[in-house]
Amino acid sequence: MHKVMEQLKGLEESLDAVVSEAFADEVIPDLSHADLAELLVACGRMQRRIEGMQIETTVAVVERSAPMYDDRITLAYGCSTPADLLRMLTLCDAHAARRLVRTARWMRRERSITEGCFLPAKYPQLREAMVAGDVGVGGLVAAIAPLEQSGPRILEAELREADRQLGAFARGIDSVTDSDVTDSESDAANAGPLPTPEELGLLARALVAYLDQDGAEPEGRRAARKRGLSIGDLREGTVPVRGELLPEVAGQLKLLLDAQLNPRVDAPEDLSGVHFVPSDELRQDDDLAHADERTRTQKQHDAFAAILNAAARSDQMPALGGAAPTLVISVDAADYASGNGWAQVMNTGDLIPARVAAQTGCAGGIQRVLFDDKGRISSIGTTARIFNALQRRAITLRDGGCIIPGCMVPATWCEIHHVREHADGGQTHTDNGTRCKSVLNFAHSQLLLSELRLPKETIPRITERSST
Repeated sequence: MHKVMEQLKGLEESLDAVVSEAFADEVIPDLSHADLAELLVACGRMQRRIEGMQIETTVAVVERSAPMYDDRITLAYGCSTPADLLRMLTLCDAHAARRLVRTARWMRRERSITEGCFLPAKYPQLREAMVAGDVGVGGLVAAIAPLEQSGPRILEAELREADRQLGAFARGIDSVTDSDVTDSESDAANAGPLPTPEELGLLARALVAYLDQDGAEPEGRRAARKRGLSIGDLREGTVPVRGELLPEVAGQLKLLLDAQLNPRVDAPEDLSGVHFVPSDELRQDDDLAHADERTRTQKQHDAFAAILNAAARSDQMPALGGAAPTLVISVDAADYASGNGWAQVMNTGDLIPARVAAQTGCAGGIQRVLFDDKGRISSIGTTARIFNALQRRAITLRDGGCIIPGCMVPATWCEIHHVREHADGGQTHTDNGTRCKSVLNFAHSQLLLSELRLPKETIPRITERSST
């Protein structure tokens, strides 16, 4: 066994002893904040050291897997690619194995034909930071990937300068006056906190933007071909959405989500009746106790639903089958009345709870279709449940945006609701109609009403609807 392997075996045994003792004696839960932070720092330092060894080992694996080798290491272990071999030996997933192989190709050093010694790597300063344990696989990928994507548009001298700045930044050094001079004492004096992979990537992208100001038109076309959005099948009550957005599309979506989720800093002019209640005075049955417990991702889902509803009501959307794109949900009359059972989304065939159909019917309309015993349509009925265009414009002119005090959602993003619900005999009349936010946001609307201490009878049916 080689000396390096013997030393690593000794380190592994020492680490096993420390870890076993820590878990057996339940040491970690009783550590102080400072000790926990120092433990994480030490673990990160050891992890980067191990990743540096893995990268250098993967360099040799990649070289010995080339077709020119008769005794390829991949074939010796029954693997087809270096990534497969790494997965088998290190028990990592496919993504981590591919990243290791990718980083190893960047850190690879050629041998001199005449002398047989190693020549400098393509990114010598970043490799030096890797050897010092200051940067791991994530940092190298974040720093080098933007440079590699620019390809030949960055000159070799400019690439060396970018490597010099990234290497110094990766080691926590503010500035390096000469890339060929490495003064350890000077480096230690100028050393600062080590950057995260995200910070390295930010500097790398800034350097690429400076060195390659014309941009990468071929990469832009490749990104355009890569864009896509797919909607999967219903699975355990939800439908998965996957895809890759172009940067400008993602930016627009984030702005729309922020417009829905971010709190408005400008308050309404009339703040009469607004007051604060100490949290220790709240009763369990108080409306203020019902805080918005949605997670960030759940809020984004609901905001996305509101955006889709607003887009479906927009006059700028193209027609589908001669009419506006309308969500149709079918449900049995008995299930609709009881609130139990299942409803069906007609364009997808997915089954949803009947209560969701009731929520959809609150903002839309209901059409009754009767079938005979043979499945033929025997009757089609319509109701004046939904407000027509003239009524909607009149209510918008009267109410403006959302009628919930303190809510600044514009009128085009609101829905027309019955103050007294149609199911309880409420008429589809402008006197019985009002604008408020989407059904998905009723709970949040109730929270706003509670904070403003408005009497519930002001908007009786909206506050009660939030509990459904």
